[in-house]
Amino acid sequence: MDYESTSSFDPDIATNLTDQESCEYMEPVYVKERFWMVAIFGTAVCLLNIIENTFLLFMLFKKKSYRSSHMLYLALLAFFDVWMAVAYIPLMSLNLFVDYYKSVFLLRAWFAYMLPMFTISHIAMTASSFLMVAASLERYVITCHPTKTRWLSRNRVWIAAFAIFLGVACKFSLLFEMDIRYLPECYDTMGEYQLDLSPLALHEVYSYWKSLFRTIVTILIPFFLLAFINVRIVLVLSKSEFKFLHSTKLSEAKRKSAVRNATRTLVFIVFTYLLSNVLNVIIILWEYIDKKMLTHQFQTFYMFAVDVVSLSTIVFGALRLPIYVICQANLRKEFFAQLKKIITLNSYSGYLSSPTKNMTVEDMDIDRRTPEPCEAGERQYPLLLSLGTVLIVESDQKNDSSKTCTVIRKNSVHRSNGGFTDMSEKVQIV
Repeated sequence: MDYESTSSFDPDIATNLTDQESCEYMEPVYVKERFWMVAIFGTAVCLLNIIENTFLLFMLFKKKSYRSSHMLYLALLAFFDVWMAVAYIPLMSLNLFVDYYKSVFLLRAWFAYMLPMFTISHIAMTASSFLMVAASLERYVITCHPTKTRWLSRNRVWIAAFAIFLGVACKFSLLFEMDIRYLPECYDTMGEYQLDLSPLALHEVYSYWKSLFRTIVTILIPFFLLAFINVRIVLVLSKSEFKFLHSTKLSEAKRKSAVRNATRTLVFIVFTYLLSNVLNVIIILWEYIDKKMLTHQFQTFYMFAVDVVSLSTIVFGALRLPIYVICQANLRKEFFAQLKKIITLNSYSGYLSSPTKNMTVEDMDIDRRTPEPCEAGERQYPLLLSLGTVLIVESDQKNDSSKTCTVIRKNSVHRSNGGFTDMSEKVQIV
C-alpha cells in the first residue's frame, strides 16, 4: 500500500495481468506465510493504530492551544494515520483472505471498493510525507534561526493546507489509472474480474508523469529532504547542549527545554518515517536500474518487500503515541489524564479544579497572541475569573440586612457579544 514504483500498481493489490482471456486461477506463491504476516499480524497492528491515533486526534484537536501551535501537524498526521490503517485492512488483509480461502464473494467485495480506497490511501500517505516536510522545516527554523519563526507560526494553517492539497493533486489520478473488467464467461470463478491498465495510464506523456515526476516528488524528494533537515537539526541540538546546561535564567532554560522536547519528538517521528520508507526507495531505484532482474530473478524478495513496506507504515504509525508520551511532558500528562477519565468513566473533577493545574511551559505556544481589547462600555473580568478560580465578592447591597456573598464560578460566566454577562448567584452565609 505504501509502495509507489514505475509499475502501474502494487503486485499485492492487483491481480496478475495476462494476455490470455482465461478463467484459470493461478494461486500466488507463499500465500500462507503472507497471510499470517499481512492479514493476521497486519490487521492486529491496524486496530491498535486506529485506537491510538483516534485517541491522539481527539486529544490534540480538543485544545485550542494545541491547534494553534506546532501540534497541528501532529494532529493531522494522526488523522491520516487513521485513514491509512483503515484502508490497510480492506486493501491488503482482505486481498490475502481472498487468495487464502479462494472466496469469490470476498473477491467481488474487494473489486467493488478497491479503486477509491487505493486512491484515498495513497493520498493519505503522500499528504503525511508533505506534512512532515513542513513540520521539519518549521523545527529547523526554530532551532537554527529562532528569530525568523513569526511568518511560519502565523501561516501554519495555510502551510498545512497546502501540504494536503499537494497530496491530493499528486495522487488523485490513481483513480483513473486502472480499469476493472468483468468476464461473464468466468462467472462464479476466481477469474471473474480482471484488472488492466487504463488508456490514460498507457499514454506516453502520462507515463512520464506517473513513473518520473510523481515518484520523484512524492517519495524521493521528501525522503532525502527529511533526512538532510533532521541531520542538521540533530547537529545543532548537540552543539547547543553545553549552552543549555549552563543557562542562568530559569525561564529561558524552561523555554529552551520546551523547544528541544518538541524538536526531539519530530526528529523521532521523521526517523520512523525514514525507516519505513528506506526499503521503498531501494526498490524504486532498483527498478530504474534493472526492473527485469528485480521482478524475475528476485521475485520472492520483491513480493515480500512490498508487504514489508506496507506493514512498516502501519507499525511505525502505531508508535507515534508512545513517542509523544515519552518525549513531551505536557502530552504525557494530558494522555494519562484522559486515559484515567475514560477508565473511571467520570469526567467531573469539581468546580474548584483549574485547567492550569498541570500546565507546563510546553503548553504555551512560542507565538503568543495578544487578546483582543473589549469594545467601549463592555465589562471585562480579571484573568483569574477566566481561569476558573472561584471569587467571593462582597455584596454591593449595603441596605440588605442579611449577610450575603456572591460566588462567581467559571461555568456561571458566559460570553455575550464579545464581553461577559454576570450570571453570579447569591448564597446564604451560615
